[in-house]
Formats: sequence, structure tokens, C-alpha cells
Amino acid sequence: MAIEILNITVEKLNLLLDEKVDKIIYALTSKNKRLEEDEWFDLKGLIEYLPNKPRPQTVYDWVHKKIIPYHKSEQTKALKFLKSEIDQWIKSGRRKTQSEKRILANNYLKSK
Repeated sequence: MAIEILNITVEKLNLLLDEKVDKIIYALTSKNKRLEEDEWFDLKGLIEYLPNKPRPQTVYDWVHKKIIPYHKSEQTKALKFLKSEIDQWIKSGRRKTQSEKRILANNYLKSK
């Protein structure tokens, strides 16, 4: 009798594991598909996405000075921003920490 219960438990466990693995695979493939797709922002969407929530005039200044990556429709003249380009732009503005600056300075001094 104990063997029968064990077999049922193992079978149920295998079914549950199969279901969970299928759900995980589905979730991972769905997430990867979403990552492959890029997203477009209009001005309002960009402001909501940016961490410091700049004013519209600030964004227009950045566009005018060609500081921020943007796209402009020839027909509507509307500004559009590609999420992947904005992410890269944000990352490129990272400043070095004091310890990183010290290491660079020490390496420079050692090379002289």
C-alpha cells in the first residue's frame, strides 16, 4: 500500500513539475520577446520615463542642443524617442566614484 501511495505521489509530483517548468519556459520566452521589442516615447512618455522628470522645455532644450537622442517625423514634426537609445544615453552619463577616480589617478601616476 505504501508503494502505491508513493507512486501516485511521484506521478503527481512529475505532473506538477512539468507544469511549473512549462510556465517558467513560457515566462522566459515572453520576457525575451518583450526585451527584443523596442518602445517609442512621445514627449510626455519620455518625461514620465526619465528618473528626474524634467520639464518639457528642458527636453526641448536638450533636443535643440542635440544632447538627447531623438527622432522627428517629417509629416507631423512630432518628437519621438526610442527607449533603447534613451537607456544608452542615461548610462553614458554615469559619473565615476571618488574611488574610481583615485584608481585612475594612481594608474596614471604609475605610468609616468
